[in-house]
Amino acid sequence: MNDKIRFRMSALVMIVVDLTAFFVGIRSGISWNTAQVISFVPAAAMTCVLWRLKNGSTPTWPRCLSTCAIVGMLTLFLRGGSLATLVTVVGLSPGAAILFTTVFSAAVFLSGLRLQIPSQSVPDTEPNDGGRRLTIAFVVYLVLLRLFYGGPFEILFEEGYYWNYAQHLDISYLDHPPMVAWLIWASTTLFGHSEFSVRIGALVCWAVTGYYTYRLTDALHGARIALRALLLVALLPIFFGFGLVITPDSPLLACWAGALYYLYRSLIGEKRAAWIGVGIFLGLGMLSKYVTALLGGATLLFLMVDSRSRKWLSRPEPYLAFFIVLVFFLPVIVWNAQHDWGSFYFQGPGRLMGKYNFDLPDLIGSILILLTPTGFASAIATVTSRRTVDFDLQTGSGSRTYRLLLTLTIFPLAVFVAFSLFRNIKLSWTGPLWLGILPYMAVFVVSNHRRPTGRVAVWASRAWPATIVVVALLYGAALHYLVLGFPAVPYPRKALMGMGMEDLARKVDTVVETYERQTGDVPIIVCMDTYRLASWLAFYRTKISVAPSVFEMPKAVRDTTGGHLFGKNSMMYRYWHPLKTLSNRTILFITDDREDMQDARVILLTEPLGEVRKLAVEKNGKVLRAYYYRWLRLKAG
Repeated sequence: MNDKIRFRMSALVMIVVDLTAFFVGIRSGISWNTAQVISFVPAAAMTCVLWRLKNGSTPTWPRCLSTCAIVGMLTLFLRGGSLATLVTVVGLSPGAAILFTTVFSAAVFLSGLRLQIPSQSVPDTEPNDGGRRLTIAFVVYLVLLRLFYGGPFEILFEEGYYWNYAQHLDISYLDHPPMVAWLIWASTTLFGHSEFSVRIGALVCWAVTGYYTYRLTDALHGARIALRALLLVALLPIFFGFGLVITPDSPLLACWAGALYYLYRSLIGEKRAAWIGVGIFLGLGMLSKYVTALLGGATLLFLMVDSRSRKWLSRPEPYLAFFIVLVFFLPVIVWNAQHDWGSFYFQGPGRLMGKYNFDLPDLIGSILILLTPTGFASAIATVTSRRTVDFDLQTGSGSRTYRLLLTLTIFPLAVFVAFSLFRNIKLSWTGPLWLGILPYMAVFVVSNHRRPTGRVAVWASRAWPATIVVVALLYGAALHYLVLGFPAVPYPRKALMGMGMEDLARKVDTVVETYERQTGDVPIIVCMDTYRLASWLAFYRTKISVAPSVFEMPKAVRDTTGGHLFGKNSMMYRYWHPLKTLSNRTILFITDDREDMQDARVILLTEPLGEVRKLAVEKNGKVLRAYYYRWLRLKAG
């Protein structure tokens, strides 16, 4: 019996066992999200036994078990996302969706067995085609995780906040430039109001990041190492996260990667036209996040210290690039001029004048999270290894390329290190700068490309295979848990991320509709936090209501605001809903802390219209946490 027939027979057996167990579980009263886990286990186990028997003495039982366990978990997590997408996004019934999902998961599982993921060094230690296929398989797997879970996974409060940006479309905002709002507006205009439509721009930005990282690494090392660099862009937490959820960092990463490539083309490749690409990507980057200015500063530093690059200071191309950046950035300048330079102050003197805090340990910890310990070790090896300059196989100017990309990495990092000595830093701040040395970090993923020197380099090279598998499993497990849960595994008492927010929005909507029907009054919803709860409720109340036209602001957006009315810093909400415009309005006051009802400012500025009531938030039938609400009236003036 040839391999194709065996593959098809194994797939058929797995599908039959899987479907039978699923529908038996449903008939027994088990929820579909639990039944799909329980049904997959015996189907995968039986297939593993058949796979081991057909292979005779190879692989051995221990290797067979490790392969089946790892491939099985990877498949289960991907299967959960595909099933959740078909049920919650496409709208199929669980019974219909499982028919497609079992076929898909059987194909994935059996393909993984044939690749023998744990039995190979991941990626390969030999330049064979099997290792290339394995690397591509992991890249595809990590992309599919984002694609399948991008719809069912509830939005983060940041995403809800930036979605509110898009509902108040403008040329800039207090805390960020406008690119993220423009992306969300475009994607939701094209694909409607859903979590997936909000996030699709992040996946597009990730694709741009991967494309330019691949091209840069290919120019330095060739296609084999470039494929490993693409794997790192798919795998490392900073790139995986901002390829799944949409924030200003998503377009920032894409623009940073594009700018790096064209800086390499212009400064190392001596391509004059490449300066136009530099200007475009730096300009788009400045429309994404102000931190792009650090890349411009690093470029200027390299132009001054590199003798062969100084000639560009007397040529028009760099100045044309700067002019392009200025043209792109002009909307942000205009917005700030119209709003008392609020955004520039917020991101500049406002941060510098904050409370003193020595945050260097947190900065180091954030880098470990963004890169994983193995990635962090690879970055250290890249910076400290003298042999790294010899890794540029495709060019004859390896030393200059290394100095360029190191400068474009170290200069922004030095700024963040200096800032962390006296002020708080945020987790994602250093994320884009690692794109500069990613082509060199990718070299350590392939251990036999050059024999690594130094303990850190050797450790990183040996640790990458296990890191790739473990990180992929962690992503899948976390997303599956957040969306579908696991049998007998409870959710925490306080909701993670945006868990349960759609349920809360439905219950709040019921309370509001009942009040409006009884009184004829249209209330304002005020959330007693910064801007998190308001952003969630505006998004999910819009999702469950009748969709407005593309150019009409949703009612839930007009009538939902943050806690700036009572002294909280609710960012753009104070621009969108000034206190003076809400005098004498009825408000539905919502909080997760009952003590907020007794806040001095709340008592001073409002009159109570009812008693404090409680709303329990649930997900997948499990109670997550409680919120409290009360009807109040804002006093005149």
